[in-house]
Amino acid sequence: MKYLKKVLLATGLIATTLGMSLSANAGAIIQQDIYADVQFSDFNPFNIDLGPQVIGSVTYNTEDADAVGFLSTVDLDLSIGDLALTMADGESADFGLPILAGINPFDPNAGLEFLFETFALFGAMPDYVLTLDVGNFDGFVYVDEYLYDASGNIDGPYLDALGIATLGDVTYVPEPSALVLMLAGLGLLVRRKIAAK
Repeated sequence: MKYLKKVLLATGLIATTLGMSLSANAGAIIQQDIYADVQFSDFNPFNIDLGPQVIGSVTYNTEDADAVGFLSTVDLDLSIGDLALTMADGESADFGLPILAGINPFDPNAGLEFLFETFALFGAMPDYVLTLDVGNFDGFVYVDEYLYDASGNIDGPYLDALGIATLGDVTYVPEPSALVLMLAGLGLLVRRKIAAK
């Protein structure tokens, strides 16, 4: 009977490991931190400080990429100075799309190849625009200030903050099915310990 329990436990742990690796290979949910080394920061209402800092993260599922690597869905969270922005706040004005992001279709688990997003801050005629353009190796983040005259004509932009942006290492986010398998394996271990006492 003890031999059978050991076999069942080993089988459960192997199934858990295989299940997690298969789900990661089929389509992985990936998270990457976004770093910025802010090298210029003029007076701005967002208290953006100079120096290296984590400014947020991006999460995406490799299954959401089309044949050439463009991602249809990306979760982006930014926090720079007092600004806290998500995809719901952003609009890529230059391209008329909600976001531009993509991966290498031949190596989908290697991380983002590119990500571009702009955030128009404070309304339809923004006083400030934050732009994030980051790639596999380098990129930038900056905040522009726009001023308007009495007729509503634009004056600017004036650069308020500028930083070099980079993406962090790939981190795999466990899918719910993988977590269930892992918890089942842990449950078997706990049950075995309790039965042994």
